[in-house]
Amino acid sequence: MKLSAVLAVGLALVCVFGGVTTAAGPQSGTPTSPIDSCTTISKSGHYVLGSDVHNGKTRISTGCVVIRADDVVLDGRGHTLDGFGVSDTSGILVENASDVTVRNVRVKDWNRGVAVRNASDVTIRGVRATNNAIGIDVEDSNARLIDNTVTGDLHGVALADPWDDELRNNVIRQNRGVDVHAPLSVVDVFGVRLTLGPPLDPDRDGRYEDLTGNGETGLWDAVAFPVVVATDAVGIGEVPTEQQTALDFDGDGALDHGDILAYAGLTSAG
Repeated sequence: MKLSAVLAVGLALVCVFGGVTTAAGPQSGTPTSPIDSCTTISKSGHYVLGSDVHNGKTRISTGCVVIRADDVVLDGRGHTLDGFGVSDTSGILVENASDVTVRNVRVKDWNRGVAVRNASDVTIRGVRATNNAIGIDVEDSNARLIDNTVTGDLHGVALADPWDDELRNNVIRQNRGVDVHAPLSVVDVFGVRLTLGPPLDPDRDGRYEDLTGNGETGLWDAVAFPVVVATDAVGIGEVPTEQQTALDFDGDGALDHGDILAYAGLTSAG
């Protein structure tokens, strides 16, 4: 979301925060349905991948395993979905669905290892993505990425709206092009192009110290924070309650200038 003339301070900002709730899916003990080949899941349930799928053939613009139902758990049980590397195909495609969990699966040799489209409350956990054009691709959706390993892809993780997603305890590195690609989240600060988000919590203390989402905490995070606070204050980018809590560094229950000072160490957090 671009910063308007209301904040005409020489910044060109695109920054949106969002919240993601846990995708609970069917509870443990729910009967499972085995999958041994490319298929479309159109009913709620708990599905498991019974074996590796090698050279999975799928039409362009779709996926090998397509999830188009709410309340679905897909457990790969460590198996691999292996494709041909054909353009515009996905190992797993979650589309027009909500409350979906994809876990414990390896995706390789696809255009997109895991793609999420027009979906909500999606959890991607324990996925290993390698040798894809894009390891994990999220667009027009909110998703939670937890404990995934994304290496050796062209783009590791692509997030069309990075502040609407949550990344936690992932290994995203050594991808050939870029590790986290967030094309809409760029701000120009004094001539420096700064990528904002997705927010990360490097020390796992419940606070988003890493506002730039590059896996490190430093000067540019401190530069980014005032921009985020100003954007929220004028209503251009609303920060939901969940994100405000993680950015409340002074402990007063509000996202404001005091949090900027506390983050910079100029005041003590409450």
